[in-house]
Amino acid sequence: MESNNFALRLKRLFDEKRKADGTKYSQTEVLDGLCGAITRAYLWKLSNGHASNPSMQVVRSLADFFGVDPGYFFERDAPRVASTEDHTQNDRARQILNKSSQLDPEEQDTVLLMIEAMLKLKRSKRKGLKNRFAMLGTTREHIP
Repeated sequence: MESNNFALRLKRLFDEKRKADGTKYSQTEVLDGLCGAITRAYLWKLSNGHASNPSMQVVRSLADFFGVDPGYFFERDAPRVASTEDHTQNDRARQILNKSSQLDPEEQDTVLLMIEAMLKLKRSKRKGLKNRFAMLGTTREHIP
């Protein structure tokens, strides 16, 4: 893989991918999200075309963080980076995954239990909302 091509695509991700609040990712945030997969110096070299032929592990780590397919870095045509709206939910899920990977197994179990409880609460609220609409004679098509 040509290093300048990789650098241009990586810089494009830094320019176009956004956090949930709409701001760009900093190198520090990307490095934190990669959980030590690469060093700051190596990320700089990749971003500036001074490193060539990154390992597939590095390519996968960067692709996972930014929510693109690893093939993004290898496509012949200029790839399209999905809009912020396309990946906001996936970005948040990825952040949860990256942060929870730093926890002990027991702590990860606690996070899973919390997520399951939140989903159960969400389902019960939705079910309760549907029941309230049913009492009012509203059809299900009108309920999200």
